[in-house]
Amino acid sequence: MLPVLRIDTAVMLPDTDQWQHRFNIESQSSNRLYVISQHKQKKHWGCSCPAWKRYRKCKHLQILGIPCNEQPYEVNIIHN
Repeated sequence: MLPVLRIDTAVMLPDTDQWQHRFNIESQSSNRLYVISQHKQKKHWGCSCPAWKRYRKCKHLQILGIPCNEQPYEVNIIHN
């Protein structure tokens, strides 16, 4: 059974050529919005925040229970 990820439809974004299941998440320390999404082919999740871009791990993915370091991870997405 796949883990469940609940996403508010108001924060959903359209897919791109490489990324799917894209949605906005608010920064906890500023007024910035970051994009979390799943790579279509490799199936790992990524974030547009500086920490993920530099280290391939971030607190935004950890808060959602999504593994970092480009590990493939499938979830059952439920739209609220």
